[in-house]
Amino acid sequence: MPRRKDRLPVVLDTNVIISHYLGKKPYSASARIFRLWRYERKLQLIVSSEVTEEYFEVLERVEIAEQRIVRFRKQLQEADIVTHINLGARHAISRDPDDDVLLAIASAGQAQFLITNDHDLLDIPTRQKKRFQFEILTPVEFLRWWDE
Repeated sequence: MPRRKDRLPVVLDTNVIISHYLGKKPYSASARIFRLWRYERKLQLIVSSEVTEEYFEVLERVEIAEQRIVRFRKQLQEADIVTHINLGARHAISRDPDDDVLLAIASAGQAQFLITNDHDLLDIPTRQKKRFQFEILTPVEFLRWWDE
């Protein structure tokens, strides 16, 4: 198993988590990213209390089985594959102000990637993205990078 310092630090948008849980294909991009994090332990997931609350709220809203939510909550509490941070300054950059929390998490947690399907984040102009020390990619783009 890779040591913590050898894992790639990432932030997963809620839509990636939900896609994994709702997905019917075990080899979808979101499912593969989840496996890289949870089972292969090659990713270090960076979260804040705000984003974990959102994960659980949306999982409940889309009616994911309670047992699966409880198991995921326990996984997030395993400190060796998850980094919990307190948020610092938030950039008002995304068209959707709710997405700015993900940018703040990625910055504060020194993520290399913010993985999302949200075009409010993906469509941030390149000149603004240059301010970040991380890249914003879709799950498919991330896996292309990973496989190279």
